[in-house]
Amino acid sequence: MKTVDCCREQDVLDALTSGRWPERTDDELRDHVATCAICADVVDVAGALLSEVRDDEFGDARIPSSAVMWWRAQMRARQEAAREAARPITVAQVIASLSAIALTITAAVALSPWFGGLLRSWMSGLGAAAASDLAPSALLAQGWMLPVLIIAGIGVWVVLAPLAIYFAVADD
Repeated sequence: MKTVDCCREQDVLDALTSGRWPERTDDELRDHVATCAICADVVDVAGALLSEVRDDEFGDARIPSSAVMWWRAQMRARQEAAREAARPITVAQVIASLSAIALTITAAVALSPWFGGLLRSWMSGLGAAAASDLAPSALLAQGWMLPVLIIAGIGVWVVLAPLAIYFAVADD
């Protein structure tokens, strides 16, 4: 059996798959298909297969009404606005949680002999020269811990409050 190819076969397939056949193709290609048996077979077979595929794909497709699309767009806009509004609140909650954790750890170290001993041994393990002088229990006994905690708390708020305000009013 002899295999015969046509040089215009790909042009015919392109016209069929793009939906241009036969109305939006040039006269030369239509005249060629009328005279070429290979291209005529391509039009018959590929055209039938493509129309079957198109019927299957788009036959069950239901396009929603404009009211439904409008409603979905409004719901999406509301959800995005809610997420934008919640972002500064989330930042403030994270900052408050971190501050509470830091305050709890500081209070536990300052008020518990076990945490003070643990801190003292850790500092001496690092090679600190006067670890016992820097221990929280020694600072508490000297009356320095409370002012240090107050100053540290004020410092944290001085640094973090502008960040919280920036995130609250930022337009992204």
